[in-house]
Amino acid sequence: TFVNLMRDSGFKAVYADRGNKQLLIELLNFFLPEDVKVSDIEAYLDREQDPEVESGKRTYLDLICKGEDGSIFSVEVQQEGEEKIFERCMYYGCDIYRNQISSGDYYSELKPLYIICILGKNYPHQNESEWDENNLISHYKFTETRTKEFAPSTIIINFVETARFTKTLEACESPCDYLLYWFLNGWKYDVDGLPEVLKDIPEVKQLSAACEIAAFSPAKRALYNRSVMREQDVINQLYYAKEEGLAEGKTEERLEIAKKMLKANSSIDFICQMTDLSEEDVLKLKSE
Repeated sequence: TFVNLMRDSGFKAVYADRGNKQLLIELLNFFLPEDVKVSDIEAYLDREQDPEVESGKRTYLDLICKGEDGSIFSVEVQQEGEEKIFERCMYYGCDIYRNQISSGDYYSELKPLYIICILGKNYPHQNESEWDENNLISHYKFTETRTKEFAPSTIIINFVETARFTKTLEACESPCDYLLYWFLNGWKYDVDGLPEVLKDIPEVKQLSAACEIAAFSPAKRALYNRSVMREQDVINQLYYAKEEGLAEGKTEERLEIAKKMLKANSSIDFICQMTDLSEEDVLKLKSE
């Protein structure tokens, strides 16, 4: 009945839809640092970023938009674990940050870039005791090590670790709690079985309506179905790979799986992790 917001297809169907701009603003304000507030979205930007050099890696983004003050926000959903997720976010972020200005422009025109990565797995913090279901959003920024002086107009990376959120619906208290609960569990409900408490939370009431597949226009539903099929194709290929023991051999079949994952815009790191191919092998496929 409802899309799964922890899948690329579901997330883009809801939050990349310009008709749901207010929902996107609410999501940004829940997950950004407390001193950053978004009141409007001025523009939705191209999610595909071209590399600066011919051999550079093309960047595919779930969602990128610009706030009313020129600040840029990139939101990604990463359901599977990825060892180098911070490096990936910084790599993508550098492209977005650099593309704000052209030759001859002044560096003073650069605006801060906020990257929000909604993770399905926990981020590997140095001190795990500092993180729990009430402390699952982290903010990384450029600071001077001694004085903690902050460089504001640069890149700020924010991780939302949904795997740490284990609250039941009855234990939810804040609007952010209910939002996280819906991200993880909303897709499991049907319209008639939606708990009354969720119907009474304004943020969730609007979000659930935007997630209802039956309410999509025919064009939007066709686009969503194609996206779901591409995702499912990758999942099926990975399942087949594990069943057949491809991690231990059968390079040709792993290469075919990698090709399908590239077509589905999976990241290079994720493809390498799932197929045991080297980054060099995957990059060769990408250039073919």
